[in-house]
Parts: sequence; structure tokens; C-alpha cells
Amino acid sequence: MSTKPRSAATYKDIQRVTGLSLATISKFYNGQNVLAENRRAIETAAAELDYRPNVFASSLRRGSTRSIGVLLPSLQVNFHLSIVVGIEKYLRGQGIGVLVTSNEFDGTPSNVDAVDLLRSRRVDGIISVPAMSDSSALASAVAAGVPVVTVDWRLPGLDADSVSLDNVQAGRVSGQHLIDHGHRTLGAIVGEPTMWSLEGRLQGFLAATTGSGLEIQSDHIQRAPLSVNDGYAAMMRLLSADVRPTAVFTANSELTVGAVIAINDSGLRLGHDISLVGFDALELAQVTRPKLTVFVQPVETIAAEAARIMSGRLDDPTGAGERLVRELPGRLQIGGSVLARHE
Repeated sequence: MSTKPRSAATYKDIQRVTGLSLATISKFYNGQNVLAENRRAIETAAAELDYRPNVFASSLRRGSTRSIGVLLPSLQVNFHLSIVVGIEKYLRGQGIGVLVTSNEFDGTPSNVDAVDLLRSRRVDGIISVPAMSDSSALASAVAAGVPVVTVDWRLPGLDADSVSLDNVQAGRVSGQHLIDHGHRTLGAIVGEPTMWSLEGRLQGFLAATTGSGLEIQSDHIQRAPLSVNDGYAAMMRLLSADVRPTAVFTANSELTVGAVIAINDSGLRLGHDISLVGFDALELAQVTRPKLTVFVQPVETIAAEAARIMSGRLDDPTGAGERLVRELPGRLQIGGSVLARHE
């Protein structure tokens, strides 16, 4: 025997229970003043009826859904998911909902454009960790008046606010730490040239080496897609080089994990035979022996700043002014994976 689901309660149901006018009930749910006894009657009836206001419909009537789209290149990377958590944490306090999507599904490209999907859901703005393939769709959103804030990656020509780590500082501090410990034959594992954030980290790393009068061999700069397997392969190439680096900087968390596994498999001792400064990978840093030295980006602060900028754009949608560009400093968390060499 099937039971018919009970339909959702409406204003008319509350009117039937309380005897109040629809105008009074509407005023209450739109935040206007009503008599105390009427407020108590409405709240009691709503609890009995399990009435839940349709916030989406109310927002549409006001011309706003009070929702933000978050666009990610992948739903399988810890950094991206941490960004979502930080954005949602900030915006929930502002009464703004979050809709998360990606142009990738199970590691393969989706056949539905994620930006178009978000716009079809009438989001008030988009916070994006963009891929190059998102550039055109995001530009169209901006042209249509949709506020856009990019995180971790600045797309050329996109008229949008931006929040990221100070990537040049990250690479420079990491490289200088290796140099200060006496290392002169250095290597780095970084992303492809199109990866804006990792390219900045490489620039900072090379600035540190150049400033110290060091020249890096071309085969000591290994470029790889951002995956554990590719980080592993890149580190193995460095370890098998004719002149092996004594110290390496890995510019991304997945690359760091792969590099550590490669060192373990090679039989070399981390912090003795080979030194390493990793990136993020905080959980890994706690379980390696010795503990891994890593550069840490302030993910929660980056996410909150992106959400704060977006909230400001929604509060003043007609506000003029230059686009905001925020580059936030990170910090080096010292472990024991960098050997001090005495020449």
C-alpha cells in the first residue's frame, strides 16, 4: 500500500490555523514588523505544519537568488575542496548559499559547460578556480554583469577580481631556504608553463638562485602534470640525472607526494642523501621521517578573502572602481628534510 506524500505547507495553511491575513503572514516572512502575538501565532503554526519558506522563490522576486556558484577545475584535488569549505563557511554567515560544479567528472571532461550551468541556476556571482578552457565563458558572464572572482589562477584578459597566494614569494622563500643550508646543485618539479600559479613559484625559485649566483641545469627543472604519478616520475628523472641535485623544491602538493614516494623507492634517505622542500601536503609532512619541510599557503584566508570580495560586489552591484587583486603571503613550515651542507 502506497502513501501519497504530503504536500508542502503554504501561507494559506498558516492562515487557516492562525486566522491571520495573508498580508500579515507575508510581512512576517519578509522581515517586516508584526504584532508580537501575531508573530508567536505564525511561528507556532509554522512548527506544527512543518512550514519552510521558499527562500529561492522569495529571492527571485527580489531579483537575487542569494546564491554563489563555485567553479572548480576538478573535484578530486584537496586544495580545491578546501577552497569550497572556506568560501561556504564565510558566505553562510552572510545568508548566501553555494552551488559547486566542475567541468570535469570522474577525471574526464563534462559535456555540459559549468559556467553556463551556474548561470542557468541564476547565481548572483561566480567564484572560480579557473582553467584556460573557462576563459571565454567567464568573460561572457562578466559582460552580462555577473560578478566573478578568480582564485589561484589569473586568466589573461579577464576583467575580474582575483585572490591568490603570493606565488613568487613561495618559490623564492623555498629556494632561499635550500641555498641557506649550503645547497648549490638544486632541482625543482613544477607544472606546465600554462599553469599560472606554478609558473610564479618557479620564477621565485629562480630569482633566489640567480640572486645567489647559482645556475640551474636545464634538466634539473622538471615540468609535469599535477598528479602523484607525474611527481613520482619527475623525481625519478632528477635522481637518475648525470649530476644529481642535492636538494629539490616541489611546487604543488600532489607533486610533493609523488616525489617523497620516489625518494623512498630509490633507497635514498630523505634529509640525508637528498633534501626536499615540499608544498602544502601538511598531513604528509607529519608522517615522513624526518618531518618534511613544506611551504604552506593560507587556504582558508584565500577562500575567505575571495568570499568577502564577492559579498562586497553583491552588496554594491553598481559600484565602480578597479578590480581587486590580492596576493597573500604564505609561510615555510620547517621540518627536518633539508640537510645543512658545509662546504
